[in-house]
Amino acid sequence: MKRVILTGGSDGLGREFAKLCVAEGVEVVLLSRRKPDYPCVHIRTDLTDEKAIVGAADIIKEKYAEFDALVNCAGLFSGQKANAITYAELEATMRVNAIAPIFLTSQLLDLIKENKADVLNVISTAGLVGKPDHITYGASKYAQRGFGDNLRVELAKTACRVINVYPGGMNTNFFKKYNGSDKASDFMNPAEVAKQMWSALKTPKQVEISEIIINRKSG
Repeated sequence: MKRVILTGGSDGLGREFAKLCVAEGVEVVLLSRRKPDYPCVHIRTDLTDEKAIVGAADIIKEKYAEFDALVNCAGLFSGQKANAITYAELEATMRVNAIAPIFLTSQLLDLIKENKADVLNVISTAGLVGKPDHITYGASKYAQRGFGDNLRVELAKTACRVINVYPGGMNTNFFKKYNGSDKASDFMNPAEVAKQMWSALKTPKQVEISEIIINRKSG
């Protein structure tokens, strides 16, 4: 691989994956609001905004048209109770977790096909099974899962692969950014999950690892 397009790389899992790419000599083109602390091409992008996504896609088409993978890693948590969902949080969660990856991939789909590039979607185990107080978050992740499964059908006759990754809880600021919780301190190391993402993308092209489920080991 020579170049990867990445969302959600300012911290957490995306940051660990980006650092791994940089260490391996792969250029990272990052779409995010915040500039990270590692060397990359940073395109300032608000993933909740249609025009911002279109603008970022236009820059990629003009300057970074050759790439090997699109990694949709940006995510937003929501833990509202079923009878207390606010429209604002519902909309924001859907925009980041579902609408942004679908729309960005659509904007770049012709290049993805031309480059024979892969699409890796970082979803969540919440996209596989229901959990308490996860209605909004889970719904957004089920939507992302459906997007990946349908995109795989669309790209079935191409050399492009679609990889859905379902990680469990990781030791990041994911929950802390939402409500200040530090409950993730004993969760998985995101660097280990990033290695699995990297490995899937580095697998020879005639092999498609369609799904990776990474759970926290208890006991």
